[in-house]
Amino acid sequence: MNPMFEILVFTLNAIVIYFLADWILRMIEARRGQELPQRQVVFFVIILALALVSFRLLKIVLSGAAA
Repeated sequence: MNPMFEILVFTLNAIVIYFLADWILRMIEARRGQELPQRQVVFFVIILALALVSFRLLKIVLSGAAA
């Protein structure tokens, strides 16, 4: 697999999970009807979970594609 392609895929994934985490956080706040007191911490936890899962899945998919 081309290293530049992997860099591009992982970068695009990072951008997507950033906006997805922001959307999830906004949905949580909309359901509560107010901003969360520790908004940054909740955002960090959401983006960390998304990053761990999505980067691991990408690694599996990209390594499987190389075989």
